[in-house]
Amino acid sequence: MRRLFIMTLGLYCAVALMGCKADAANTSESKTAVESQTSSVATTDTSVSETTDANLAQSSEDAPAVGGWSISEKLSPSDNSDAMRAFDMAVKNLEGYSYEVVAVLGSQIVSGTNYSYLCKGIAVTPGAKAEYAVVNVYEDLSGNAKITGSLELLEGKEGWEYNEGSAKLEDNADVKTAFDKSLEALAGANYEPIAYIGKKDNSYAILAKISTEGSDSQTTISMVYVTSTDSGAMIDDIKDVDISM
Repeated sequence: MRRLFIMTLGLYCAVALMGCKADAANTSESKTAVESQTSSVATTDTSVSETTDANLAQSSEDAPAVGGWSISEKLSPSDNSDAMRAFDMAVKNLEGYSYEVVAVLGSQIVSGTNYSYLCKGIAVTPGAKAEYAVVNVYEDLSGNAKITGSLELLEGKEGWEYNEGSAKLEDNADVKTAFDKSLEALAGANYEPIAYIGKKDNSYAILAKISTEGSDSQTTISMVYVTSTDSGAMIDDIKDVDISM
């Protein structure tokens, strides 16, 4: 009997031990499965996060810069039909003064659109002289437009006179020669002349679109003051024009 009891007890212990090992194995397998699923979820979350971030970045790149001013890539009025439509609407009832658009300088997307123009203006009175100004127009979402501000480019410049003739440098040989020579020693930026604005003695004021080069490149609308000398020409000063006014 004692031998039978011992054998029975041994058999029971063996069965119990095998059960514990099976439970441990099952627990280990379950833990491994859970960890695998958790890792999979984490990987999926990371993938979704990366995809979302990429989509947001792409959307940000594709979206218009609402609130920011953009300098026109093409400045000619003939290349900016929307801007010219807004300008014509804004000045159609203007009395006592006449504007000629020389260039469309830039635009700003708001609740509607703001436009900035270089204009040659003259009062409708005998003996009046032309002057150059930056003129801004706001067009609402319904197509209504109005002038919101203007800035005379030579205002306060003592001794300077506005150019009465053509604004194109090609039509003003002395001005073009001085402007080109003044840029010969400069590097790192592109100077695109927009209009010959005025003069004082042998100095000229030219409105230009200036684009710097490099990783932090930027584009500005600026007044460039150039003086013609016996040996060539030099830039006296460059003043950025704030078209946002």
